[in-house]
Amino acid sequence: MKKVVLVLCLISLLASPSFSGGGKESVKPYELRFLVPSTAGSAQYELMQEKAKEFGQKRPGVTVIIDAQPTAQIRTKLTVEYSAGNPPSTSWCVLNYSREFMKDNKIVDWRPIYDNPKHPEFRRWYSETILEGSRYKDGRLMSVPHEASMDGLFYNKEIFDKYGWKLPKTWDELISLAKEARSKGLYLLVTGGKDMRFAWMASALLIRTTSLQKANELAMGSAMNKWNDPAYGFPKAMEKFAQLVKAEAFPPGVLGLSANEADQMFARGHVAMYYEGAWKPLNFLSVGGPEFIKKVHRADLPPMTDMPEATPGINIGGTIVGYIIAANQTPEQIELCVEWLKIMVDPEFWKAVTIKGGAMPFLPAGRLGNFDWSPFPAVMKQLYDAFQNAKGFAPSMDTWAPPAVDLAIKKTAMPGIISGEFTVEQAVAEVQRVAEEYLKTAK
Repeated sequence: MKKVVLVLCLISLLASPSFSGGGKESVKPYELRFLVPSTAGSAQYELMQEKAKEFGQKRPGVTVIIDAQPTAQIRTKLTVEYSAGNPPSTSWCVLNYSREFMKDNKIVDWRPIYDNPKHPEFRRWYSETILEGSRYKDGRLMSVPHEASMDGLFYNKEIFDKYGWKLPKTWDELISLAKEARSKGLYLLVTGGKDMRFAWMASALLIRTTSLQKANELAMGSAMNKWNDPAYGFPKAMEKFAQLVKAEAFPPGVLGLSANEADQMFARGHVAMYYEGAWKPLNFLSVGGPEFIKKVHRADLPPMTDMPEATPGINIGGTIVGYIIAANQTPEQIELCVEWLKIMVDPEFWKAVTIKGGAMPFLPAGRLGNFDWSPFPAVMKQLYDAFQNAKGFAPSMDTWAPPAVDLAIKKTAMPGIISGEFTVEQAVAEVQRVAEEYLKTAK
């Protein structure tokens, strides 16, 4: 009797969907929500939808929901949803927010995923340095790299050629060039002040006034209460920023300009330079057209010769944006997220998005192999090469310092210096106050 029962159970098990031979893999019903800043209607969004459909067809019961939100809203949405215990299955995320989630054990550690022979693609696509870019202070890895972030002091080569200007090689030369631009009826720099686009410049100034080690300690380590300590560079960074303001590097009303309006000023030739990240050329192409983007080239923001403590050769960028996976899921659901993200970070997917959209949406973090750059603006190849050859990276401030501190810098301190509401000392004191408040609540 026992043998009959055992045989019947075995027949029933082998006949179940999980053990059926060939055909499609069957899994329990699961809705995988993927939170991303891909604009609905864009080439990237459309291809994501196609991949989501294919993913579900191969895994009956699995539905991938592309939850597309504006970049500015994703940070708030992630904070609210993780606090409420209903986060997306997997999401685009910047490093400083990932740290907050990892601190509370709310996201998955990627180390065992990278070490799993079932997923060899990640080590094939990325160097060890790139994979290590999302390391938490206790050794855990918070995310898989999504894009290569690289800073650029973008400049209009036509303007430089017209006036015989040379690229500034020192901070003093940059200040002199700001004054020279005013004598020609131009402004040297513009940014989207209304959209608080100061995070990249804040990091660039900090890393040119102190060592990378001290900057890391200040932003996310043992010295997070020392923003007013000259030994950690931030007071001097704000002093240098005030020099730019005094030299009239920024146009009047810059605090009221949206990023799009700043892009237009650059495209119209009203300003000579624009400092931001590697996504800007796509914006420049959008507002200025194909002829303007040919004029745009990239340079490094110059070093400060009176700051010998600064670590040389550090660029702002790295892999500061990645994909995280919520930890409050079953092992099977987490594995599905890994398989989905494997599609999203595949260099071939990046190539497909680029070809379909006719433009480069971002720099790839993974190895491209042979790739034809000729259809793309020269500035994109310059950015990619700069990323590959950089000696080291520091993140932009909005992915480096705790969110509250980042907001104090780009929403209060730097705008306050531009408007004249704050002296350098007052601006630094405000950031210090917010940092101390954050540390009290973080304990």
